[in-house]
Amino acid sequence: MVNGVYRAMGRVSDAPLRRGNELVLLRNGPATYEAWLSAIGGAKRWVHVENYIFRSDGIGRCFADALCEKAREGVAVRVLYDWFGSADVPGSFWRRMREAGVEARAVNPPAVREPLNFLKRDHRKLVAVDGEYASAGGVCIGDEWLKVSPETNLPYRDTAVSVTGPAVADLEEAFAGVWDETGEPLPDEERPDADEVPVAGDKAVRVIIQEPGKARIARVLQFLMAGVEDRMWIADAYFLSTPTLTQSLMAAARDGVDVRILLPATNDLPWIGLLSRTGYRQLLEAGVRVFEYGGLMMHAKTSVADGLWGRVGSTNLNVSGLLTNWEIDLLAEDRAFGAEMEAMFEEDLADAREILLSKPRSFTPYRERPLQARPERRISRVERRAQRGTRGRGSGARAVATVSRVGGVLTASGSPMNTYERAIGAALATGTLGFSALAARHPRAVAWPLAAVGGLAGSLGLLQVAQREWSERAANRKSGTDAGSE
Repeated sequence: MVNGVYRAMGRVSDAPLRRGNELVLLRNGPATYEAWLSAIGGAKRWVHVENYIFRSDGIGRCFADALCEKAREGVAVRVLYDWFGSADVPGSFWRRMREAGVEARAVNPPAVREPLNFLKRDHRKLVAVDGEYASAGGVCIGDEWLKVSPETNLPYRDTAVSVTGPAVADLEEAFAGVWDETGEPLPDEERPDADEVPVAGDKAVRVIIQEPGKARIARVLQFLMAGVEDRMWIADAYFLSTPTLTQSLMAAARDGVDVRILLPATNDLPWIGLLSRTGYRQLLEAGVRVFEYGGLMMHAKTSVADGLWGRVGSTNLNVSGLLTNWEIDLLAEDRAFGAEMEAMFEEDLADAREILLSKPRSFTPYRERPLQARPERRISRVERRAQRGTRGRGSGARAVATVSRVGGVLTASGSPMNTYERAIGAALATGTLGFSALAARHPRAVAWPLAAVGGLAGSLGLLQVAQREWSERAANRKSGTDAGSE
């Protein structure tokens, strides 16, 4: 049976089990940056950095200086940054790095040939050095990750993990996959083989390489939820769970599993936090316990099942994270590491407020209205003001997930809306009415922009079809020529 479980996990994750690794849990930005900069400083052959957000602020310049120094020493330094996540970084920042010898590439910038490709974002946070060290998690490169709440003295929470051992090769493979899509492929000497990486410890690890459309983490979580016996604890930043995953969480809780979800109380993307709360009531009614972290932000993407399966990565549990982005997650199968993750989770719960079901605040008789999800204590005004300085940038794919979630909330039948759902419904309805009024009063003002957008989309679509047809005909002619010359 044990072999069957390992075989099944290998199939759903599409990730081999690597034994002989050492793992170091990195809690929050300062510890993560210290580990990353130390590894970069010791590089002898190459440095690979892949991050959704690489800012040009204080910590961003610190990393840029370290990478430039290594490039000047003759070390191969390669950087992947997401075009959208790092869109506010000035071009001079990247020019300075390139002039020092750093090869920096933007992932998935807008392209006429693929107008809808912008939905796919490189959301990974990865550092790999010399085929000997690698790290992954939720930490971007920006000053937000160094902040502490003036009200509670709690940090901007995030989690990463350092890896030494054979699993480093899989993290390097993930980097190489995206690098190869952005230009000239990565040299063979910078693609280590797992069999050639020395054993460094006793941890068994799978590196789950998420690519657009693959849904590997979604399958892994589904598998874990189907087999978990005692407890499943999850921390997530932008929780807009898919219906299938939500039902799995609820089914496990109804079956007696201790299911806990830890989310931010003050989200750096406020609308995401608002939408996330629309799903609280059904989770609570099924027995899932929901908590909200009291610091500036809970940005970690972690989970631990039965104290054995510990996940640390970049994947948020929403449509964009599970389906459309490039992501990277490490899944350890180790009791000691699982216990360390559970201890970290319990410390975070001590700094969180639980969301509970309570009677509605209304004169309407209780029996006529369902229980509502409410926090056990409010967020202070000081905390809200402090949080405003940490608001980040969301991806286009996340925006699509947001709209999808709104639609699901507003069209759900037989489920009364609570305060958050009513706020979203009112905003959406007001916007729709405003747009309709504008169309009625000034039809040309609405028709011309829509016509322009439709004409552009249609033209690009026809151009794309024509290009593909031309490519296929050229390939067929070449194939016929080659066959005739044999």
